[in-house]
Formats: sequence, C-alpha cells, structure tokens
Amino acid sequence: MESTSLTKALGLLEATAGHPDGRSLADLAAEVGMPKPTAHRILKTLTGLGYLERPASGVYRQSPQVQRLVSDAAVRRLIDAAARPLRELHAKTHETVNLGILRHDRVIYLDVLECTLPLRRVATRTSDPFHTTALGRAIAARLPADRRSRLLARARLERRTAATIADRRRLAAEIERAAKQGYAIEENETDVGVACIGAAICASDEVVGAISVSLPLARLDAASRRRLVELVRKTARTISARLKITPSRKSARKELR
Repeated sequence: MESTSLTKALGLLEATAGHPDGRSLADLAAEVGMPKPTAHRILKTLTGLGYLERPASGVYRQSPQVQRLVSDAAVRRLIDAAARPLRELHAKTHETVNLGILRHDRVIYLDVLECTLPLRRVATRTSDPFHTTALGRAIAARLPADRRSRLLARARLERRTAATIADRRRLAAEIERAAKQGYAIEENETDVGVACIGAAICASDEVVGAISVSLPLARLDAASRRRLVELVRKTARTISARLKITPSRKSARKELR
C-alpha cells in the first residue's frame, strides 16, 4: 500500500475510534475528506484484514484486533505495573478509575475500573479525543515542547459537549496549567455532569500514559477535589516508580524476601 493510501487508511481507522455502534460510509468519507468510492475500497480492505467489522450494511466499527495493535510489550508492562495501584485507588475512592495512553490525537483506554456507587458514569467507549480528557491533557503536559506543539497543531478539536475547549490557544493554556500543577482536570467536556482528574505516568523521564478518576460533578466539592488530586498524583508516582524496576531487579528483590 503506497504512503498516501496508508495515510488514508489510518485516517479512517481513527475516524471509527470511539464509536462502538459503528459509523456510516458517508460519515467516514466526509470526516477524512475523500470520495466515497475511495473510502469504501479502503474500508473493505481493513475489514478483510480484520481491523474493522460491519455490524450493519454500510456501517463500520473497530474490531478487537485494533486494540491488540497497541498491546505491545511496553503497554503490557504498563498495564502490569498499574494493576495493583489502580485497584488500591479504586478501593479508596469507589469512583471510576482509568488507565490510558496517547495514540495520535486520541486517548486509548487500557483499563477501566467502574464506580461502585449508585450515581456513576458507565464507560462505553474505548477511546476519546485527547483534548477533552484529563488523561490526554496530563500526558500532553509532560510531552517535550516540540511534540506538544505538533499534537496541538494536528489534533481535530471536535466538540463533545458545549463546554469542550475547542480553541487551540485556550487548550494550550490549559495544558500548560496542567504541567505546572502536576495534574489535569476537566469538567463537562467529555460527558455532561462528569468531572475527571488525571496525572501522568513516566518511565525514564518519558511520559508513557496517565491515570484518572472520573466522577459525577455532584460529588466533587472542594474537599473531595483536594483529596482526589492527591490520591491520583500519588498513584501515578507509584506506578512510575514500579516501571523503573527492571525484571532482573524484581527477581533479585524476590530472592531477598
């Protein structure tokens, strides 16, 4: 597949992200800006390769095989390192806890522990635009300046709600604020009535992902905000520290026990 076709194929894959029920050929072609016959040909190829499914005639959605594309060794190590700290954070907050990574201009959810309280946000998507989420902003805040600038320049700043920040200058300021604070927060920008507090996870001084807690705004008063910010930041630091321990050092520690 030539580079232009590859670019189009990746664009179509990105356009299907976050739509578990699928999207129509017309919508996909319009979003990536290509003729419907061209989009249909590429979508047919992606379906044949197993990356897309057709739940209905003319409708396409991502298959589980797409998720496996990001499940490389580094991602598996991140998931393993985060497993216990995420469970502990979930036990302390009883709110929805998320682990995610940045792929292009979207956050891919690697793990979600659902809220155990009656009033809650139920996770139904496998990804979200980075700019609407505390996860994405926390990751962007730790990127080198040149990579952050490229991300902001190329991102499609779609509005998920009326509160979504879709202005690049305002978004850049929000990310810079997150960099100074050491955490990111969004309210009403991904889902109306929901807030999210996130912090970045780093390995060898490179950001590799982020964690967040999502909860209804009705439960986010000043005291709970301070408590959740501290818990999220502490958990992110714990996971980062676990990632610094190499497999050989883990084995040595086990032998000493």
